[in-house]
Amino acid sequence: MNAAILGQVGFIIAIPIALGAWLGLKLDERLGTSPWGLLGLIFVGMAVAGAGVALLIKRYTEDNPVGPSTQRAREAGLAWRREVDEEERKRELER
Repeated sequence: MNAAILGQVGFIIAIPIALGAWLGLKLDERLGTSPWGLLGLIFVGMAVAGAGVALLIKRYTEDNPVGPSTQRAREAGLAWRREVDEEERKRELER
């Protein structure tokens, strides 16, 4: 993951939450409803931030698909599985 994407994630999270907090404070000052406007709009900002991060992840995975496994990777996985199975059999025999 490169720095540009990490920067985007930071802005996608920070801006909606900060904007919600600021608007919530202004709303509470105007209506005298402290702290409910602040809390409510912070939660709205968190929801917007979550949706933004989900959309960014979706776009990133669409633009950078994971290729199919290579034969070498499959063989390594099978060898690891055989090793784990052998260790489990040894433990069972020791009992």
